Amino acid sequence: MTHHHTQSPNANGPDWFSPSLRPQPPTKPVLKMTDPFPTYLITPTEYHNVVANQPPSTSTRRIVPLAAGRPTLRPAFEAQHLPGSKFFDQSLIRDATSPYPLMLPTAEGFAAAMTALDIRPSDVLVIYDTYEIGTYSAPRVAWMCAFFGHGAVHVLNNFRVYADLGFPVSSGGLEGAVTREPGDVYPVPLIPDPNKVISYEEVKRLVGNETSRIVDARIAGRFSGNQSEEDTSLRSGHIPGAVNVPLARLLDETSKVILPASKLKDIFEKAGLPVTNEAPQWVLTCNSGVTAAALDLALSEIGAKGPRRLYDGSWMEWTRRAEKELVVTDSR
Repeated sequence: MTHHHTQSPNANGPDWFSPSLRPQPPTKPVLKMTDPFPTYLITPTEYHNVVANQPPSTSTRRIVPLAAGRPTLRPAFEAQHLPGSKFFDQSLIRDATSPYPLMLPTAEGFAAAMTALDIRPSDVLVIYDTYEIGTYSAPRVAWMCAFFGHGAVHVLNNFRVYADLGFPVSSGGLEGAVTREPGDVYPVPLIPDPNKVISYEEVKRLVGNETSRIVDARIAGRFSGNQSEEDTSLRSGHIPGAVNVPLARLLDETSKVILPASKLKDIFEKAGLPVTNEAPQWVLTCNSGVTAAALDLALSEIGAKGPRRLYDGSWMEWTRRAEKELVVTDSR
């Protein structure tokens, strides 16, 4: 196809309409090549081997362990954490203007939080939960960092096993190494795929839609409506057509590690969810958008087909907004 134009955008400069002169995207992202971890989910041994052998040279990307959770967990992390950790405080890094808890921050809010933590876009983030919890917040924080386009994001599976294997742990403050130069800021990201999130209105439109699958990670009692919410003024129950796959089912009972893909596949299939032969639109929900990210991680590990969208408002929004017929309870 020929372009007809009277003058190139820069009359004296190169002609960008000429295919050979157009800026070409790099064939391989350069930074990706130096991510020392090949998979999203990493084992304690993989983490230890990389960190123990990483030369502290400027050519190597920094590995930044992020302890994930609410401020009540800070004492548990201060008791034991990965050396060099920083604390990702979920109560701060969120949309404080929303009536619902732990909603995604704006891109500006995310960038400001990363700047305050002295995190750079080139850093390799390894996100983990406290020893006692095992797996809960880390998948959400990792999902958030990836949503905002951070390049190298990993979940340690998990810190409890890491500590029990006798690998190095630290205690005390969680400030990590601050090596920020004056003026260093984390740039406000362009969100690569805003459709990874789904709104209340969109979920409502998908109720009864044959091509979508709504999966809820809450505990069975709340999902069925047989157990009341912490705030008893709120209705328990679930979105019509939702299928319950509680977080605990995705984890090993003792170590709380995320189970291997083959076991995860069985769990979803036993719940009646087509993870191999169909490509539905997945809608992932929970109480406040945190454990839904573990469903996202599990479906990713399985290699499930179809787009996955996280309902950020989750039950805390749905129960406050949905009409009576959109809150389903199972009779005892």
